[in-house]
Amino acid sequence: MIKMLRIDDRLLHGQVVFMWTKQLNIKGIIVANDELVNDPIQSLAMKLAVPEHLKLLIKTIDEAAKLINDPRATGMNILVVMKNPIDAARLLHKIEDKAVIECVNIGNSGRIDKGDRMMMTKEVYVDAADIAAIEEILATGLPFEIQMIPTSNKVQVKEALKNVRK
Repeated sequence: MIKMLRIDDRLLHGQVVFMWTKQLNIKGIIVANDELVNDPIQSLAMKLAVPEHLKLLIKTIDEAAKLINDPRATGMNILVVMKNPIDAARLLHKIEDKAVIECVNIGNSGRIDKGDRMMMTKEVYVDAADIAAIEEILATGLPFEIQMIPTSNKVQVKEALKNVRK
């Protein structure tokens, strides 16, 4: 079972590794990112950030989809982390049974390189491609919210999207 599919442009960091994994009783993390797979230094940094009791897999979007579609994954509590809404929409498109995913969450997205991005919330900035991807994710019907840490307030993505459509 995918307890959470999280969009966070920082991928793994303290909030994800310690707070979310504890809150969701996570046993394994899949970082789904095509570039990270080919970056041995960044991959090593990700591996060092994860405690020994958690299994970490760094996979391409296609490889992550294959793992999630494997029936053996339904018996595990997995957190999947991606860098942006576009990657999340790509991954969701490849998942055969969306019911294996409990929720989609955005932590931070687009803040590092704001460029011409529009603010959805103070943590999430989007451009036209991100908005299109977010709409694809919303169309799946999965619960989809913005929440930095488990103790912070949830903002429904559908409502936050209205901020950029004014």
